[in-house]
Amino acid sequence: MAQLWLYFTQVTFLSLLWSIRYSHAFGATGPPDEDDLAFFIPKVPQPTYSHLEAILMRATALRDTAKSSPTAGSAVSEALAAAMSTVPPISLVRGLRALKDIPSEIQVHLPDAVELLAAIRGLGVAPPCLERPGAPRGPPGRFRYMIAANLMNCDAIMPYWTLEVLRLSLLLQGNHRMLHTYFHNITNEEIGRWEGSAVHISVYESGSTDNTAVWLKIAEALWQAAGLEARVIVNGTMQRGFLLNPFSGKYFKQHKVEYAAALRNIALEPLYSSPSGTYDYVLFLNDVFFCAPDFLRLGHYGADIACGLDFEVYIGDQKARMQGTAHQPHQPTGRRMRQLFGLRTNAYARSHYAHLDEHNETEMLDILPGRANWHSAVKRMTQVHAGEATRQAEADARVQEARVKPRYEFYDTWVSKDLGGNPFMKEDPLARDTRTIDLLHRGLPVPVKCCWNGGALINATLLHAGVRFRTGLIEEGECDISECSLLCEDYRRLGSRRVLIDPTVRVGYVPWAKDFHLRLPGGVGPKIPWSHVERSGALDRLAILWSDTKLCMSTQCVPMRKDSDLPDIHNFKVVDLQKVNFTSMYLERRGNASPPPPMPQSCNLIMGPYGDTTDGFAFDDLAYSTWGKTPITKISYRASATLSESFVFALKLSYGNTATTQHGGDLGEAGEFELQYGEHITGAIVQYDENTVFAISFETNKKRTLTIGALRNGVGQARANPCPASSEHAGKYRLIAVAGTADIRVRSITMVWA
Repeated sequence: MAQLWLYFTQVTFLSLLWSIRYSHAFGATGPPDEDDLAFFIPKVPQPTYSHLEAILMRATALRDTAKSSPTAGSAVSEALAAAMSTVPPISLVRGLRALKDIPSEIQVHLPDAVELLAAIRGLGVAPPCLERPGAPRGPPGRFRYMIAANLMNCDAIMPYWTLEVLRLSLLLQGNHRMLHTYFHNITNEEIGRWEGSAVHISVYESGSTDNTAVWLKIAEALWQAAGLEARVIVNGTMQRGFLLNPFSGKYFKQHKVEYAAALRNIALEPLYSSPSGTYDYVLFLNDVFFCAPDFLRLGHYGADIACGLDFEVYIGDQKARMQGTAHQPHQPTGRRMRQLFGLRTNAYARSHYAHLDEHNETEMLDILPGRANWHSAVKRMTQVHAGEATRQAEADARVQEARVKPRYEFYDTWVSKDLGGNPFMKEDPLARDTRTIDLLHRGLPVPVKCCWNGGALINATLLHAGVRFRTGLIEEGECDISECSLLCEDYRRLGSRRVLIDPTVRVGYVPWAKDFHLRLPGGVGPKIPWSHVERSGALDRLAILWSDTKLCMSTQCVPMRKDSDLPDIHNFKVVDLQKVNFTSMYLERRGNASPPPPMPQSCNLIMGPYGDTTDGFAFDDLAYSTWGKTPITKISYRASATLSESFVFALKLSYGNTATTQHGGDLGEAGEFELQYGEHITGAIVQYDENTVFAISFETNKKRTLTIGALRNGVGQARANPCPASSEHAGKYRLIAVAGTADIRVRSITMVWA
C-alpha cells in the first residue's frame, strides 16, 4: 500500500497533463455554435464494439472468480465495494485512504476491480454529484429493495448509470465501505443498523439498435460479481405491437400506455412471482443521470410513493437529450470531430500549460483480464478523475461565457399532481396548491397526489397484493392516462395515500452543471442536507398535510389525444376517484381470471411489422399461399453481410410451384433456400430498426436454420413466431405467408402463421 501512495503522488500530475493534452487535441478549431445543444454537453469518444467486448470479458472474469467459492465471492464483492470508493465524485485521495487497511485476500482483487470501474467510467459522461451529499446517516429500516428499469437505446448514459446503480445498491444494503466513504466517523453501531437490508436488480431491455444490450451484459456481470442479485434480460421479445385493421387494411400501433405498462410489469416479474413480503420497496428508475446518495432520503419519509424532480435542458426552443451512438454521426473526422467534442482547456490550464504540444492519441491501457496492476489501475482511475474535472470545468465555462444560456425545466408535468390534484407546471411555482408552494421554494419535501419524475420509490405491499401497472378501463369510462398516474390512483383508492416529492433528489436527462444543486428556475429551492429537513419541522408538516387530505379524492385527468402518443393538455377534467372505483373493477377482473391458464388457448397469428412501414411499396403474399393451403417451397433473397453491417435487400418466396415477384432491389448477393417435402418454417428471428430489416433467421421443423444476412449483437431483435415465450406452443404453428414494405431493400416484414 505504501507503493500505492507513492505512485499516486507521481501519477496525479502526469494525468493532469494527459487530460489537458487530450482537451487540446479536440479543441484546436473551437467549439460548435452556442445554440448547438452539444455545445454545453461534455463529450467523450465512443467505444468500439471490440472495446466493449474486452470490458465484458473483464467483468465476466471477475464474476466467474466470485462464483468459484463463497470465500472468493466475498473477497471480490468487497474489492468492488472498495473500488467504488475511488470513483467520482469521491475524491481519489479520500478513496485511496479508505483502501489502506484492506485485508490481503481482498487486496489481490483490487487492481482488477479498480481497473474495470475506471474503464467503464472513462467511456461515458457524468454530472458533478456532490461529494458530501447530506444524506441521512442511518437506514430507514432493514428493507429488501428491488431496483427495476426498462431500457432502450440509451448506451450514451450506460457507463455512468451502470456504476451509479452499483453505488446505490451498496448504499441501500449498508455496505460498510460505502458508508465509511460517505459518512464521516460513522460507528460500527450505526453500520449494524443496516444489517439485513438487501437489493435485487431487475432490468428489461428490448428493441435497442445501439450498444445498450452490450452495456447491460457488462452491468449484469459487474453487479453479480459485487454479490448482488441481478436479473437482466436483453434483446427481449416484447415489442410495441402493430394491429391490423381488417376494414382499412392498415396497421396501427398498440396503445402507448398498454405497452408501457406491460414493460414495467415484466421488469417487476421477480416481485410478482415471489411470496408476499419478499420485497419492501421498489425503486423504479428511468434512463436518467442521478446521484445515488440522494435516493437514500426517499425511504426515510415512510411514504407509499416518493419521488424527486426530473429536469430537461432547453436552449432557446431546443430540448437536449442524451442519445445513444445509433443517433450520432458515424466516425466523424477532422474538423467535424473537433466540433462535436468541443473540448478546450479551462482558464487555469490555458494560462499554465500553454506550452504543451497537441496530440491526437488517446491512451488506452491494457484491459484484458488478469493484466491489471496497481500502476495501471491507479493511473487509469486518476485519468478518469482528471478527465471528468476538465470536461465539467469546460462545460461550466461555456455556460458562463455563452450569450444563450441553457435553462432547466421540470419535465414530468403529465404525471405529477400537487396536493389539490392539479398537474405540475414547467414554470414557477411548478405546483398550484398554496399549501405546498412555500415548501417547494424552500427545497423541503412536498406532499402531492402523484409523481414519477424519472424515478420513484414505491411501497411494494400493494404490488404483492395484486396491483399492477395497467392501462385505463377506457370503455367503462376511466380516463386514458399514463400507467404511472393510474398506479397513484389505485394506491389512493386502496388507502395508500402518502405521496411526496423531495426537491433535493434531482435527476436529469443530460449531464448537468454544478448550478443544478442550487436554486433552479421554477421556484425550486437549493438542495438541502437531511439534518436541515429534520430541524425545519418539515416532517411534522408533511404528516399533518397527509392527514388533512387523506379523504380528498379529487384529481385532474389529462387524457391522451385521440390517435396520438401525446397528452391532450387542453382537454383536462376533474375526476372524483370515489365516484367509480375502477381499481376494484380491475382487481376483480384479475381475480376472476386467476389462476390464469398456463398458456393462452390461441396465439397472435400476425407478428410484426418489424421495420419501417412508411417507406417503400407494400407487398402481401397471402393470396399466393391461398390463405395457407399452398405451402412455402422456396425462399430466394438478396442480402449483404459483413462484420460491421447486414441488410436484406430483396425477398422472393415460392408457394408450391408459383413464385412471387421480387420484393426489393438488386443489391447484395443472391441466395436461396429450398424447403424439403414436409418441411415448414416454425420460428423466426428478425433483426431490424426503424428504417430497415438487417437479417432474418428462419427455423424449420427439420431442425434447420435458414439465415438471410447475418445476426449481430447491438441491434433490435424480435422473435417473430406466435407465442415466442411459450415452449408448449413451440413448433405447433407454421409460417404461411409474409407481407411488408420494400424499395431498394426490405424496409419491414410481417409474418402470418397458421
